Amino acid sequence: MKRIKSRRQMAAGIIALVLALLCFAVLFAGYQARFLAAGVLALAWSAVSFSLAFSQKGAAEEIAAQADERDIYLAMKSGHTALRILTYTLWGGCLGSLVLYGGLKLPVLLHAAITLCAVQVLLFFITLGANLYWEKRG
Repeated sequence: MKRIKSRRQMAAGIIALVLALLCFAVLFAGYQARFLAAGVLALAWSAVSFSLAFSQKGAAEEIAAQADERDIYLAMKSGHTALRILTYTLWGGCLGSLVLYGGLKLPVLLHAAITLCAVQVLLFFITLGANLYWEKRG
């Protein structure tokens, strides 16, 4: 019996298999071709995920074996830059929506501003949690 190398891929395989079974159940309850296509795609996704879950090495081990210090630094720098760009884009969209709501009084702009602000707060908590996690285990 093979040992599971990637728990994430195993979980993705199980979720995709459940989705495929649900699609096929809906397909047999009332025929619609889109559920057949969705079920086949979910089944293929499940097969790929299961095969990756039992591969020889996990993705982290394969990347670590080929990366040097410069690659790690560039990946870290690009990740921080992407996070900074996303943060500025979210805040700009939020403030822009609020300014436009103030001028145009369209409720959809207020909803967009609230959504973008909520995403920004969620991003902050996710970043904070990841930072605390890696400080203790890194």
